[in-house]
Amino acid sequence: MTAVSIVGGRCLTASGLEALTLTFEGDTITSLSPDDPAGSTPPSDPGGAAVIDASGLVVSPGLIDLQINGGYGHDLQDDPGAVWDLGRELPRSGVTAFLPTIISGPASRARSMLAALKARPAEYCGAEPLGAHFEGPMINPRHSGVHQHEHLTGARGDVIDGWHRRAGVALVTIAPELDNAHDVIGELTRRGIVVAAGHSAATAAQTRAAIAAGVSTVTHLFNTMAPLGHRSPNLVGVALTDPRLTVTMIVDGVHIDPVVVAAAWKAKGPAGLALVTDAVAAMGRRPGPYRMSGTPTVFDGVSIRTADGVLAGSAVTMNQAAANLAEYTGCGRHEALAAATSVPAGIIGEDRRGRLAPGAVADLVLLDDDYRVQATVCAGRVAHVDAAARHRLPPWLSV
Repeated sequence: MTAVSIVGGRCLTASGLEALTLTFEGDTITSLSPDDPAGSTPPSDPGGAAVIDASGLVVSPGLIDLQINGGYGHDLQDDPGAVWDLGRELPRSGVTAFLPTIISGPASRARSMLAALKARPAEYCGAEPLGAHFEGPMINPRHSGVHQHEHLTGARGDVIDGWHRRAGVALVTIAPELDNAHDVIGELTRRGIVVAAGHSAATAAQTRAAIAAGVSTVTHLFNTMAPLGHRSPNLVGVALTDPRLTVTMIVDGVHIDPVVVAAAWKAKGPAGLALVTDAVAAMGRRPGPYRMSGTPTVFDGVSIRTADGVLAGSAVTMNQAAANLAEYTGCGRHEALAAATSVPAGIIGEDRRGRLAPGAVADLVLLDDDYRVQATVCAGRVAHVDAAARHRLPPWLSV
């Protein structure tokens, strides 16, 4: 097993960006040490230590997307089995781990996703699916967005039959104001599943009660939920002010105005806000017609909408979302990247991902100063290299 060292880059650590040499062996980071000012030369012998030249680049933990419905032409709603094809493409945007997301639909679709997650292809190299995110069907019909009403169930115990962290369910989004929601929330948390509030009209009191029942995060804050009122703070108000809740946000310049993104950032700070894409099949593809869970949509190059103008997911990539967050808020690069790495990892309890430290999984992305992906490493294997960055890797190490 050959050790690989990444030299010359600025590594994202808990303290910020530091000039460090990062070494990994197999799928694990083994060390971080101060850079050798004399530099290094990539060895010509593949039996020796390999060196990746990250001069002028940021070395970040791999990006983690907790809500993605598809991308690069793949729609997980129509074909949950495409999760592995999607995973092979995601390193192009720096994503090394994700939660394939299924919106409200027939129960068979959720079962198909769990079956697909168990059918790992041999020699798979790509972003790691860390479990499913079931966004619905226990949501408020008044805030359903593109979810089809005929598939909404209310909060019932039979809906979650077979849902368990060991079975592959990582995150469930529920409207906590639904009848029996607290019982369902409690049962899901007992099964090791993270529960998020979303697609909701919950009052402030209902939201606080949901936190007590086990809700710990909020799905795409501001979108498909009752708006914040100065006399009715509801879910949004509690999410912005209660440190027990971490929020996720779609920062694509369409779902939330940049001014509101900046306000939420000031309220939640670097530890309380995680980026998600909520991406659909059009992400990474050209404008045109697409389908989302059987519903016709159109991607105009900026937004994706149904025929009646309802937003139907996004086309933003995780690296672009981080760039947008930095632009809209003025936050530091290390803070914007934390919103795409350590914060989402913390939401789902992934303590070996989302950080650069000895013993962590060697999920890494090399970015230029414009957040463009130069190379991505998934569990110690190079999964993507931009053509302009191939000279930075030994030829035998490149994909």
